[in-house]
Amino acid sequence: MRFGGDALGARLAALLEPGDLNEVVVASDLVVQAAYMEWRRTTVQRTGGDQHVRYIVGHPGAVAILAVDAASDAAVTLASEMLFVRQFRAPVGQLLLEVPAGTLDLHDGVTEEPQLAAERELEEETGLRATTWRHLRSFFTAPGFTSERMELYLALGLSEAGPGARTPDEDEAIEAVRLTIAEAAEAVRRGAIVDAKSLVAIAAAERLATR
Repeated sequence: MRFGGDALGARLAALLEPGDLNEVVVASDLVVQAAYMEWRRTTVQRTGGDQHVRYIVGHPGAVAILAVDAASDAAVTLASEMLFVRQFRAPVGQLLLEVPAGTLDLHDGVTEEPQLAAERELEEETGLRATTWRHLRSFFTAPGFTSERMELYLALGLSEAGPGARTPDEDEAIEAVRLTIAEAAEAVRRGAIVDAKSLVAIAAAERLATR
């Protein structure tokens, strides 16, 4: 079963059935399309027949990378270093510490495979490559207004990409830095890391280090 064959799995499945809370799209009008996103005025109808307007940002999806400087899962400890990037984020008006991440590219209407995007983003943002990749989980970043779904990958066996490595896009000004998993977890507790995808990644790193 999707959430497990036990009683909890059955309860979770029941809790996630929309039932009377279901909303069906009855109209969707494009307001703005820019770069890889589109803004739509969407009308939804509930089971009782009442209709409501939702403004939705369509997004192709994204990836985030938990890059740990360790050879294997078994070698990960709280002292293992994680890769972060320092980047100023104009929408919130401040510099943030974030795990490497990026949007899936679109080529001739075809969306980039998430793991290939993760490999590309790690190299562009940190100058590193990884020998081992594993998908950890998927999550929605802000389901109140956007369809963006993010895929989190674990990257191990890190090494320098070397000459000819891919670099950040022209509009990106970022700096790669390292924190141990223990330091990253403490940075979350002190409010120094407030980026949602990074919080998810650090929680996964702690779990891996203390399994």
